[in-house]
Amino acid sequence: MLKLYDGTTSVCAIKARLVLIEKSIPFESETLDLRAGDQFDPAYLALNPNAVVPTLDDDGAIIVESSVIMQYLEDTHPEPSLLPENPVDRAAMRIWLKRVDDVIHPSTGTLTHATVYRPGFLALSAEDQAARLEKMPDENRRQRFAAVYKDGLDAPIVINAVHALNRLVLDMQKVLETSDFLAGNAYSLADAAVTPYANRLFDLGLLGLWAMEAPRVFNWFSAIRERASFEPAIVDYLTEADQAAFRAMEPEVPMQIKTILDEA
Repeated sequence: MLKLYDGTTSVCAIKARLVLIEKSIPFESETLDLRAGDQFDPAYLALNPNAVVPTLDDDGAIIVESSVIMQYLEDTHPEPSLLPENPVDRAAMRIWLKRVDDVIHPSTGTLTHATVYRPGFLALSAEDQAARLEKMPDENRRQRFAAVYKDGLDAPIVINAVHALNRLVLDMQKVLETSDFLAGNAYSLADAAVTPYANRLFDLGLLGLWAMEAPRVFNWFSAIRERASFEPAIVDYLTEADQAAFRAMEPEVPMQIKTILDEA
């Protein structure tokens, strides 16, 4: 049986879980406590030196990077297909996956840490803060989070992240004006890739900021939430601690984000 090393709220892990469940592929989930630092355990680093989730173990074949895992699952379990039939739509699907990897994932991580996880980091001693950052093997990621934890929503990198997410929602609206899904009229890997990020905006109480500008995104997200994969891939994994962390976000955050958008 496939084994997926994942995290409860990890957007990348959700991408992999959505595909596994959409395809009805049996798998064992080994959940890492990312806030406790399980991803830095030497045994896990031997599987994934990047210290991130997910990691897929297919009978000893170790596959890393969520978009690669999604496509690996498509290759190894082609039915039901999550690839658009039209080559143009397939190209669009791949552009969505690339955009998520290159821009949307780091932007979402930046915003989440600036709003949800920053207070917990600031509550640590200076020594523990430095130790946590030092554990991150990627220097760019380490510097990004250091800036986020230092300045919060005032950090230029956070402001840039907000604008990147704004462009995502508005571009989704444009595409969804002419199709039911992001890469044509059938659910595909593109929808699985974007779903966790739309859901993160929802969990942060921010998706409503685009209610007037992007109504079709709301229709799409409502349909996504009704799919049989949504609850077991996302909702069922949430712990009370996860929910408490999002509930504890400062209530003025949505208005602060709106101010950033209005000042563009």
